[in-house]
Amino acid sequence: MIEMVIDSIRVNMVNYQRVVILKEKDAERYLPIWIGPAEADAIRIKLQGVTVPRPLTHDLLQSVINSLGATVNSIIVSDLKSDTFYAKISLELDGGQLVSQVKEDVEKRLEGHIEQEYKWVSFLWGDTRYRLQVIREWEESGRRFLEALKQDDNCIFELCYDEKEGVWFITKRQVDSRPSDALALAVREEAPIYAEEAVLDKAGIFLDKESGKPIIREREAGKTEGKGKEVSEEELKKMSAFYDFINTLDLDDFDKSKS
Repeated sequence: MIEMVIDSIRVNMVNYQRVVILKEKDAERYLPIWIGPAEADAIRIKLQGVTVPRPLTHDLLQSVINSLGATVNSIIVSDLKSDTFYAKISLELDGGQLVSQVKEDVEKRLEGHIEQEYKWVSFLWGDTRYRLQVIREWEESGRRFLEALKQDDNCIFELCYDEKEGVWFITKRQVDSRPSDALALAVREEAPIYAEEAVLDKAGIFLDKESGKPIIREREAGKTEGKGKEVSEEELKKMSAFYDFINTLDLDDFDKSKS
């Protein structure tokens, strides 16, 4: 993952579509994401320090999260499919929340001629029973951690086992979100913003220093510079509307004024 910052919010003068421009924190690559006018205003209001008489929707969401004993750890622009960006909000649960009846098991499946192993963990949290696929596990500071996926909504849980206390608890949880809502929440929580490198490979742009116009480097060939992965021709076709949109942006005043 690559850390990003909000560079500016722009309006496409052709169709008045709002776009938030993210920039790599330590590089000159940008990631434009189109968003709705309400979300654009929610981000801009907080960035400009404007006080509103009553809480907006994202202020309410922040209050609900905090009142339930959680904080926004980070937000991640996680994917781009068929011109649509996806994001995840990573929530850190204060002190962890205890779960019970934890059980781990391994399922073997024959996929073609190859037998694959899938590890699962099930547990009771409150009145709800969960069964999640383990996607990563590690040990840290004398504790064992599992990262597990809830497949029906792509929610990711981080579970920790404290050997000294002999208990399991949830320390973090990732939930699906639109990037616009995740960004509006991130600016309120002052949480770091990240983008998956695969997303930047597909949609990251550079600026021509002379014209200020966006450059999508080697995109027609389906390749990106550096250590990024190749982008297939099929993916390029699916993102055609995105590139048409990028080509309408006038970014030549990035260093002059920012929303």
